[in-house]
Amino acid sequence: MIPTNIIITIEFISSIISLICLPINICFVYIIFIERHRPPYNTPFFRLCIHLSVADILMEVFVTIFFKCSVFGYCLNRPLMNTPIPIAGMQYLGHAQAIGIIFIAANRFTAVYFPIKHRQSWWTSKTTTYILLFQWIFPLFFWIPLKFLTFEEKHVDDKTHNLEDNYPRLTKQYHLIISVADGIFINLIVLILYGAIFLRVHTHVVVRKPGELALRLALSAFIIFVCYLFSGIFNLLCAFTTDANNELFYHTMWFVVNDILCNSSALVLLALNRPIRKAFVRHFRCSSKFRVSTKNNSLLQQI
Repeated sequence: MIPTNIIITIEFISSIISLICLPINICFVYIIFIERHRPPYNTPFFRLCIHLSVADILMEVFVTIFFKCSVFGYCLNRPLMNTPIPIAGMQYLGHAQAIGIIFIAANRFTAVYFPIKHRQSWWTSKTTTYILLFQWIFPLFFWIPLKFLTFEEKHVDDKTHNLEDNYPRLTKQYHLIISVADGIFINLIVLILYGAIFLRVHTHVVVRKPGELALRLALSAFIIFVCYLFSGIFNLLCAFTTDANNELFYHTMWFVVNDILCNSSALVLLALNRPIRKAFVRHFRCSSKFRVSTKNNSLLQQI
């Protein structure tokens, strides 16, 4: 059993790092937004990335205010914390992230397997707008079951009193259903899509011929998905465990992975795509040693 103080320290370090990375995420959204009329940023892929990053930012801020503050001893209004509002907000933003990750995987899948229909028919501006509306509207339906649930405060022991004092607990049945849906079904679908993408990129000459950038962009989206995959795993473990201390540990690890997930979109795309780094440099007047050429470095100029 891991001591409570170590668990709190892990979560505290994760929170500090994520808050440091938060401005980078905001700057990423800003840059892609103001560049949205220029290629390659005017493609559906980057529109999806913008909305996923917005969901990441909102999730990070929401979780910090409604959950982590109480963990670190900064208690918010008790009546508010004992309502469905914190859980409803986390469920809404979490599923907005999940839908964004699913459609980014679908976008990469169609770009690799059906490049002509991908450009001309399937991922038009109008279709992408409908997808983005779906991303932000559909998660509202996850609020409906919350009207029929009861909430209660949970205390593990005296040492962890502050950890759980203002944390509203979902009923077990709802938590299990959501955990299975997010941790198994969604992850399985996206994992199959990325498996097919990597298989196609490695084995098909037509896809490989433009350069290894096809694999690079698919890898960028896949790394973001891996963070969501581990988030689902820890959510499942938290839902199925019967030991209070193990639940506390899994719950903390979910927060840590969620911190990584909320900051992964911007950091991964900046790290693996030179055009985005160059735009970042240009807008924020970084040192000239970071200036790099964008020639042949964007899959979106190929597909």
